[in-house]
Amino acid sequence: MKKQWDKLKSVFIINKQITIFLLGLSIIAVVAGAFYITILNKTDQSLVQTSINEFFSKINNNNLNYIASLKNIILTNVGFIIIIWLLGISVIGIPIIIFLFFSKAFVIGFSISSIIFNYKLKGTLLSLFYVFPHHIINIYIFIILIAYAISLSFKIIESIIKRKSIDFKLVMNKYLYVLLVSLIVIVATSLFEIFVMPSILKVILSLVN
Repeated sequence: MKKQWDKLKSVFIINKQITIFLLGLSIIAVVAGAFYITILNKTDQSLVQTSINEFFSKINNNNLNYIASLKNIILTNVGFIIIIWLLGISVIGIPIIIFLFFSKAFVIGFSISSIIFNYKLKGTLLSLFYVFPHHIINIYIFIILIAYAISLSFKIIESIIKRKSIDFKLVMNKYLYVLLVSLIVIVATSLFEIFVMPSILKVILSLVN
């Protein structure tokens, strides 16, 4: 048991420089996404408001299709993780990984600002529970996985340029373990997002209305 626990803890020991870079990038992306709503034209802002109102209306009236939503979220998040993981074992994956991660964080920022834009001060509380804790955990897991993916890409590039050998068996075993942990956490947060978050938001909506 202790051996497995130590192995799990080792997953969270990642390159500090890459981690700081990814944290900074995620903050920039969230802020950019948050401001994006303000530069949309009136028609697009109206479409966003309609979409948000429909979403919260479904929550209030218990009209969410939980199974379809769960499938969609799991496929989206699991697909994102697998793509990042695969890009990590390529020599051209780093810029694509960074772009995908920026896009993911940008969407979160846009969602937060859209809720606040639509519900004003009440939206601050709604947006908090919309992202916490599942989206925060997801970003953290993405950062861990991406840090490993970027590190592996650099190792592969370095081995090609300097003609250095890599113990691929050791590296891939760790990389596969990171993938497994990421998938388990993402499935757990997806279940929370679909089956728990709507109930919390419904309570918040009853308080702010």
